[in-house]
Amino acid sequence: MTATPIPTSASPDRATEPCACTGARHGLHAGGHPAGAFTVTKLFDDLPCCHRSWAHDGRCVYLHGYERSFELEFACAELDPATGFVIDFSALKGVRARLAEQFDHTTLVAEDDPELPLFRTLAERGIVDLRVMRHTGMEGAAVWVLAEASRLVEEATGGRVWVSRVEARESRKNAVVLTASPGGR
Repeated sequence: MTATPIPTSASPDRATEPCACTGARHGLHAGGHPAGAFTVTKLFDDLPCCHRSWAHDGRCVYLHGYERSFELEFACAELDPATGFVIDFSALKGVRARLAEQFDHTTLVAEDDPELPLFRTLAERGIVDLRVMRHTGMEGAAVWVLAEASRLVEEATGGRVWVSRVEARESRKNAVVLTASPGGR
């Protein structure tokens, strides 16, 4: 686990400006850490699933699979006063479980896929473990992961920690990165 403080401006004219995160002055917070945000990352991998991009004008129109992985970055302005951590990774068990429920040996189909009724029939017959998503590609997966992980982490930390970035990877060569908009948590 690597905690990286995001540096703030060290210019003298900013030294007396209130810190946007807690109202503390730039320099050190009462807890002794630099003003700014701390981040840690956690990798969630071993999530094999298949999908198809029915509207794609190429081979991705066919059902195909990847072992997906998601690297999530968690951020906070104040460390946990009891542990000094951004987040105790044991608090992320719910995130891991939710990702496994969605992506572990499942078949992802878009909600507007014209073959969705066929996939529903396959699911009813126990041939696929169907998950219907707005978009089944890695961009859609990143959006879904950001929303779900944000909800779970906010609940676990009382809003002290937020998900600041999701890297959704379908292979060692291909990934998409979704960064939460500042203040948008």
